[in-house]
Amino acid sequence: MLRRRCLRCHIYSNGDAYDAVTHGTGCAACHLSFASGKMVSHAFVAPTDKHCLSCHYGNRVGSDYHGRFEHDYNWEYRTPYFSQTSRNTAPRPAGVEWHDLAPDIHQQRGLICIDCHRDSGHHHRESRVTCSTCHGWRPGQPVPSLDTLSVRAQELLLIGRLNGKEHAVPLLRHPAHRQYGSQVACQVCHGQWSFNDAPIHLLLSNRPDYEPWERLTVQGSSEVEALLEHNLHYSEEHPLSMRDGLTGQPRPGIWYQGYGQRRWEQMIVRRDADGIIKVFRPYLDLHLSMLAADGQVLFDNIVGRESGLLPYTPHTTGPAGLFFRDRFRHLLPTEEK
Repeated sequence: MLRRRCLRCHIYSNGDAYDAVTHGTGCAACHLSFASGKMVSHAFVAPTDKHCLSCHYGNRVGSDYHGRFEHDYNWEYRTPYFSQTSRNTAPRPAGVEWHDLAPDIHQQRGLICIDCHRDSGHHHRESRVTCSTCHGWRPGQPVPSLDTLSVRAQELLLIGRLNGKEHAVPLLRHPAHRQYGSQVACQVCHGQWSFNDAPIHLLLSNRPDYEPWERLTVQGSSEVEALLEHNLHYSEEHPLSMRDGLTGQPRPGIWYQGYGQRRWEQMIVRRDADGIIKVFRPYLDLHLSMLAADGQVLFDNIVGRESGLLPYTPHTTGPAGLFFRDRFRHLLPTEEK
């Protein structure tokens, strides 16, 4: 599953065959420009958000920064409306259309990914940057170790890497930061929405039976999509196989994917193993099944031992609401509620 479903974004791969997510390999993944699935120049450039989103698309960190939440796979839950009489041929540059939700406040102010994430981590380990790196600064303290930060007239400024625009950094002043800052992660209060796709079902099928998937041909994988579209509509079928993401060689069977539900409105808040209250998402809530060529079910709905929930930092920052405590009050000791 990992080698055929999950390794299309890694920098030794050119990505998926959609216009906005095809990219170079190695250094070129972040530093060469692509458009409509093709390289447009050999000139190395500083990464833009377009480069970042060629890997960080779909319902993963990065696309939420721009307010993007994928539509469901079924053709009746996507736009423009898809029907058998009028097939939806609208462009899908990242594989699946998306809902436009509230972008992160930093994105709205004009900051791009590398303004905070100065090193990608692909060439060396970046020093960890947190919200308090900038917003927790106080006049008189040393300037945080970001080369885009400076101080002028007791005010902390961030200079945009690509456009040189100055951004005054608001400092933490609300008393809730002193009261809860050491035990509650920032996005528990400031995250506007989060990815909550669960459960995630994955079926490895060796059975050449495609009609049940007619409404689900869009799968977030150009390879699966091309195979389904061809074998559903042409008598000469393509082999039921997928390319191995490491070796490039085809392997028998096809991995179909689906979700029990796709939601964003209710953030999942839990206490992590380090004692900090954080936002979680059902990232590893996987249910695996396998079907043999003769239709025999080899295994069905296998799940992991854990809940599948992992701590997550939604990049959907905005003002904390009036009732921010209600998000985590149930996790506080009785005397603090």
